[in-house]
Amino acid sequence: MSLAPAPHEPAVDSATGSNLRFKELFEQSPLSLQLLAPDGRTMRVNTAWEKLWQIHEGSALKQFVLSPDYNVLRDPQLVESGIAALLEQAVRGEPVLIPAVHYDVAALDGRGPARWVTARAHPIKDEAGNVFEVLLMHEDITDKLEAENALRMREERFRSLVMATSQIVWSNTPDGRVDEDSPSWRAFTGQTYEEWREFGWLEAVHPDDRDATRRLWLACVASKSLFETRYRLRRADGAYRWTEVRGVPIVDATGSIREWIGTNTDIHETVMAEAELAQRLEREQRNAALLAKVAHAARKLQTVLWDGDIAEVLVSEVRDILQVHQAVVSITEGANWSQAINAVSLSDKYAPYRAYAESTDGSGIYAEVCRTNQPLRLTQQQLEAHPQWKGFGRHAAAHPPIRGWLAVPLIDRTGKNIGLIQASDKIEGEFSAEDEAILVQLASIAANGFENARLYQSLQEQDRRKDEFLAMLAHELRNPLAPIAAASEMLKLGTASEERIRRSSEVIGRQVRHLTSLIDDLLDVSRVTRGLIELDRALLDPMALVASAVEQSQPLMTARGHSFAIEGDANGARVVGDANRLVQVIANLLNNAAKYTPNGGAIVLTVARDGDVLAISVRDNGTGIDASLLPRIFDLFTQAERTPDRAQGGLGIGLALVKTIVSLHDGQVSAHSGGPGAGSVFTVTLKAA
Repeated sequence: MSLAPAPHEPAVDSATGSNLRFKELFEQSPLSLQLLAPDGRTMRVNTAWEKLWQIHEGSALKQFVLSPDYNVLRDPQLVESGIAALLEQAVRGEPVLIPAVHYDVAALDGRGPARWVTARAHPIKDEAGNVFEVLLMHEDITDKLEAENALRMREERFRSLVMATSQIVWSNTPDGRVDEDSPSWRAFTGQTYEEWREFGWLEAVHPDDRDATRRLWLACVASKSLFETRYRLRRADGAYRWTEVRGVPIVDATGSIREWIGTNTDIHETVMAEAELAQRLEREQRNAALLAKVAHAARKLQTVLWDGDIAEVLVSEVRDILQVHQAVVSITEGANWSQAINAVSLSDKYAPYRAYAESTDGSGIYAEVCRTNQPLRLTQQQLEAHPQWKGFGRHAAAHPPIRGWLAVPLIDRTGKNIGLIQASDKIEGEFSAEDEAILVQLASIAANGFENARLYQSLQEQDRRKDEFLAMLAHELRNPLAPIAAASEMLKLGTASEERIRRSSEVIGRQVRHLTSLIDDLLDVSRVTRGLIELDRALLDPMALVASAVEQSQPLMTARGHSFAIEGDANGARVVGDANRLVQVIANLLNNAAKYTPNGGAIVLTVARDGDVLAISVRDNGTGIDASLLPRIFDLFTQAERTPDRAQGGLGIGLALVKTIVSLHDGQVSAHSGGPGAGSVFTVTLKAA
């Protein structure tokens, strides 16, 4: 290369000095320099070039590059990459910027690294404007490209991770606004970038969670603190899903927030499972509390011995356990399903109605529960629409209003209905299946309690009657002993006349017969209680049975001056049975009438046939039977109050024997009375043959 000398310097000296300076600058330049001839041969390279390609002084590769055999314009790599064509432009005098090319030095000598190089080709021209050299300046960008590639790969891996995971990844500006797009957010919510940028993302948050989320986010942005929360996020299909949110401030070296990076993780199934678990736990705790209350109620009901007290305890416990304003226990009366109100518990809401105690007539919805023996759970609307709901009739003004209704029958051990429990006006919500199950359980416990109480009361009553019976038995046995003892003493004197001896013998005989009768009754009781009565069955004439019974009872009726008549006839009917026992039945009824009919009263025995049924009735106009005694008149040891005018006592077992014997003959016996002083009627019905 030649340079024009400066005007004030000698040409030779100037050229020599310029050459020296150029050589020095060329060699010491930190840039990789390669000087090319216009025909593409390499004229010179500097030290930086050798370092770039890791070529040492005197190496074969350097000698090859500088030899006439190597031409950059014909280098296969440069030709294929298009670099050779760009260099030809420089040879023609055009400065050229050569883009990065991956050049493999190993292709030249079988060793050396492959480098990414960019270059500038600068044509050097003479005074005539002809290019006589091309200066090629290389820049090694291998490390830069590798760093850029590594960064790009990391970004691609991060982007792939974000797309592959269920998490939503987002970034915000330091002041908390959305500025950068988030494909994962858009994919989940269906929002466009314009819809979710700034604070538009809050529109995808559930309305119930939105305000609290906004306040917390702004507070965290202001305090530069970690943002952690849960909220429901609307999915693209419109469904809301619970997400766990975590936003972290990214701080630079100065302590300022550069940006926020955050994630939303779909935890909907977990939250739902937690909610279900919490609900289940709450239900179990509630059920445990209810079971404890039911157990407490059961203990209380099992310790109460009187049915009235059981009813009071029951309504109180029902109100507390079911949380209702009203609870009522009604006991069935008679065969028409009417109910008597045994106990009522009302909250203060219904305080003015606490005196209400009217029984039902057996025609409404209460009787329906008792007839079907099935629980009934109704809302107020269902109750009023029920065909058996008739309001309260003439009691409507005094009856507490009903607000929803739950009724459960009281059923004894045999399956017979004995009443019902009613609950109304639940404090919160409607009656549930759980409420019904609890009330059914309480009803079962209460029904057993009522039965046990009645059994206890019955045992007490039987015990009382047994004591009375023993006292009466002692009295009845002692009465004959006095005349027997007196007659015996007289006979022992040996001075009595024949008449006195005869009368004493008659007294002894009469009293012995009376004692024998008492003992026979006691033996009958023993056989009845042990089920040892046996029947000698035969085809019998009812009128002959009546005649035999009247013959046995006639002396007692005559002694008391009773008028006696037989009415009706068997009309040729016959009965199958034990003659002695059936005579005993009729005689006991006649004797009972004679005992409880004052002197001079009337006794009528009626025989009637109605198809295949034969009825024998004994009617009197005596003392009658009190209503409280009538239901148990045929029970063992039951006896009406003794009156001073009774000529003969008894053990109170005659009617019990009557019922047992009639039952053994597949018949029935009943008693009716208008009350004290109104007389009574006892009727035996047998199957006619």
